[in-house]
Amino acid sequence: MKNKKALIKTLIFSLTFLGTISLSQNKVNASESPECPDPATTTITSIADRGDPTSFYALTGGGFCKGTPDSYGVTVYKMGFCTKNPANPTGSSVLAGSTPDYTSCSWTFDKPTGEPANFSAGGSIDLTETYASDPAAGTYPYAVMMISKDFRIKGKFGPVGGNTYYSTTTFQSSSTDIDDYATTDAPLNTFGGPGSCTAYTEGEVVTDGTISAYLLDSSGTMLVNDSSLSECSGQEKLLGVMNMSSDLTISDTTKGLKMTFAVTNNGMSVVTNEAGTDIFVDSGPFSVKFETF
Repeated sequence: MKNKKALIKTLIFSLTFLGTISLSQNKVNASESPECPDPATTTITSIADRGDPTSFYALTGGGFCKGTPDSYGVTVYKMGFCTKNPANPTGSSVLAGSTPDYTSCSWTFDKPTGEPANFSAGGSIDLTETYASDPAAGTYPYAVMMISKDFRIKGKFGPVGGNTYYSTTTFQSSSTDIDDYATTDAPLNTFGGPGSCTAYTEGEVVTDGTISAYLLDSSGTMLVNDSSLSECSGQEKLLGVMNMSSDLTISDTTKGLKMTFAVTNNGMSVVTNEAGTDIFVDSGPFSVKFETF
């Protein structure tokens, strides 16, 4: 393909998320959750006082909503396009317990050790061009991204009852002191909420297609569902696969591919603890849309 460096710069460095896939272990499907009420226009009087119609719990219908993080980070290992879903190439049988079949894939970014990527609402990321390459010319129904199973989230919410709750370095914990404001590492331990190991989810309908996601261990093997576990174990990476509503065609005349991150009211989950005494942040949903030019 001509103008390789220009194409790779555009292809890898601007990525847009527009649908949803559940990334929080606190709810079965984060896309079903409401957007968080805006404390600037809505008075939230308590976290979860029973009988209080303006509590965070009551206003969100259960103490869980989608918000906008100040920063959002993942480690990126692979990005590319495939003619088949590598985790379910036949469309009828997930390769749980096996390595995904990547033979139909063309990688645009591949770094075995991974590369940290951090961005904010409306921002973009820069990945090292050394590990980037042009995708092979062809027509691709699937976009694929392999990332870390841990998400780096920095976010806040409030005021709630006069307090703003800031993320700290401790996961599922917050502080009302802005001096403690820090990034928390939010692990993805199951797609099914606490109480079982749901190692993959498929066919979630999003804007411009459907999304599927699969937990992988350190060797790249897909985990299997296990209802006897309270959560999955051994996961190291997340394989996300989008079946695009319109196939993506790459040809020798393609000059670039545009993708842009958007996490507004989507990239962060805001959650109450079971006791209703704290509000903390977790990872939120994402998806992807592509445009060639």
